[in-house]
Amino acid sequence: MVQYFFFGVGEGSSRKAIESFAPRRFNVMINYASAVKPIPKNVNKLFIDSGGFSFFFKLREYPDPHEKYLEFVLKKNADFFANRDYPCEPEVLRQTGRTVMENQLKTIENQIAIQDLIDDQYPELRNRFVAVVQGWTLDDYLRMLDEMKSQGLLTRLIGIGSVCRRGQERQIRRIITTLRAELPRKYGLHAFGVKFSVLKYKNVWDALYSADSLAYRYGIDRVKDPRPIPEQIRESLGKWINRLDALATAHSNQMSLMEVI
Repeated sequence: MVQYFFFGVGEGSSRKAIESFAPRRFNVMINYASAVKPIPKNVNKLFIDSGGFSFFFKLREYPDPHEKYLEFVLKKNADFFANRDYPCEPEVLRQTGRTVMENQLKTIENQIAIQDLIDDQYPELRNRFVAVVQGWTLDDYLRMLDEMKSQGLLTRLIGIGSVCRRGQERQIRRIITTLRAELPRKYGLHAFGVKFSVLKYKNVWDALYSADSLAYRYGIDRVKDPRPIPEQIRESLGKWINRLDALATAHSNQMSLMEVI
């Protein structure tokens, strides 16, 4: 079941909103593409996302060597950091002219290269690295997962890429729960940018070890609401906290199908 929920922080207003809840501590995700700094003072666990979607939509490629990414992770002392994966959303594929399979292979190539660097130069990061399984259809994800298994590329936490910009809840649920069924329990799953409405399903909640979202930041509008942006974000963040706390309580009180069986 979900152990950690990470709130995305992309700019100073979000950071200030999170800090306003101190002494409460937050699990925070930052995007390497935006490289927000400084990190909120009341951070609990820090997860760094490689920023693949942002980089590929604008630049069509990662702009710097893996060493620079790893140095950033080391400097921020992240608890988790994602592979520099190649997103498989249709809009990214159109932008780059590549196929899902090509991006899956490039994701695997990056993982091997980064893990080799970690072994040689950054051994302290070895247990913080998060592999990412990419795809678009369920068969895509299963094909890549099989390839990762065959090459010994599974890590203790595995991210599921290209799910955050989908509109089909049923498809997202099926991808998450099927991948969970294909993995031994010693491996956890992280859903990048998963919709709150998907987390409402008990089988999804139980399938994941962690998830993240920046959705609390959406819909903030200085034109329609004259209040300062940090104040609006703080209000939205408070609502999200309450919803997540209530959801965690509801799921803990509800028996899973496995418990019934």
